[in-house]
Amino acid sequence: MRAVLLAAGEGKRLRPFFDRPKPLVPLLGLALIERNILALKECGINEFVVVTGCYSAELRDYLGKGERLGVSIDYLHNPDWKLGNGVSAYTFHQDYRRDEKFVLLMSDHVFEPDLLKAFLAEAENVKQDELLLAADSRLEAVYDLDECTKVKTRNNYAVRLGKGLDDFDAVDCGLFIGTGSLLEALSSSIAGGAYALTDAVNLMAAQGMVKLHFVQNSWIDVDDHQSFKQAEKVLLKSLVPAKDGFISRTFNRRFSLRITRLLAPTAVTPNMVTILSFLTAAAAAVSFALTQPFLGGVLAQLASILDGVDGEISRLKFLRSRFGEILDSILDRYGDYLIVIGMVYSWYCATGHTTALVAGAAALTGMPMSMLFKEKFQNVLGQPFTPEIHDGIMRYFPANRDGRLFIIMLGGILNLLPAALVLLAVGTHLQTFIRLYNVRKSN
Repeated sequence: MRAVLLAAGEGKRLRPFFDRPKPLVPLLGLALIERNILALKECGINEFVVVTGCYSAELRDYLGKGERLGVSIDYLHNPDWKLGNGVSAYTFHQDYRRDEKFVLLMSDHVFEPDLLKAFLAEAENVKQDELLLAADSRLEAVYDLDECTKVKTRNNYAVRLGKGLDDFDAVDCGLFIGTGSLLEALSSSIAGGAYALTDAVNLMAAQGMVKLHFVQNSWIDVDDHQSFKQAEKVLLKSLVPAKDGFISRTFNRRFSLRITRLLAPTAVTPNMVTILSFLTAAAAAVSFALTQPFLGGVLAQLASILDGVDGEISRLKFLRSRFGEILDSILDRYGDYLIVIGMVYSWYCATGHTTALVAGAAALTGMPMSMLFKEKFQNVLGQPFTPEIHDGIMRYFPANRDGRLFIIMLGGILNLLPAALVLLAVGTHLQTFIRLYNVRKSN
């Protein structure tokens, strides 16, 4: 499929806060329209048509033909953009291919990537005389409900749409999968002097042709400065993966998301943060070895927080790469190894007890097992390992990397390195055996 992005309007309500057209307003490091293009690219769409109007030259200059983003972008200009967004949508008829299905969306709406993936998965079920509309029935969670286009639904179909509807049970998300039928409806509504996209959708809804896909993820229409700030919150919240350990979810993310928000507008890459996290872990190891346990503990926890930032930036700015994932995994293991060695060195130098060597060896053996188990679980069973689901009550046990570094932090701050090492040694192996038992029991 191709994607059609409407970017013809003036964006008056946001213009006083930014010195550029609304589709080019930067949101956490990416322009609004750029974010939508890259999100759809992740879903497998590589051909785009941008409908311009008020700021045609600026959009063309910024996006070009799409080479920088790894996609192909064509442009259609709507000289009558002031009439309404239905006229802009109808402009696509100039480039429409017979029997084509296309994605239509507003360039100033922000969607969680999982929302787009779930919506596009329904494309093959859309008939040539239908329109698929993304709708949100979770009214209590909709931002600025009064400004949304309301939808009255019946049996997963739209009955009527409008901002002023009193009887409604969902709202329009501004995301469609259209066919030639939508363009025909647009032609009819424009001929009748009705220029909004909603007018054409209502013509189709009256004939039972507007099928609904109810979304389960967050989205927002960036229309003013308040909704812009809300969009930031939505995107940052979406960066927290389901596989997060207890410490990451309840503690680390409180700091890492703030760091990510600061770094997103800069040229800092995920791999840079990965290396910084490793260097911080190495500094923690040196601090432990130099009998500075408090500093070592603080640095270990900082390394843990930074370990979340690289992934957040990669997801936020669509910078994920296979090399980056491998680099992150390898450097995490090296960082853990150095920290434990620093702790063992400090303990052994202070006491000369061989127990330090045994506890260190056991910890070094057990610490990689969490990641190894998760990777093998996904490879063998074909599903990601999610602590919230698969670990049960053990998800609160701090044996994942976030939990291990938290134990190290506590051991350093409280100057209890032997206790921390023993807990790491016992906890990591105990977690592995319990996970093996659970897999055996369920298979």
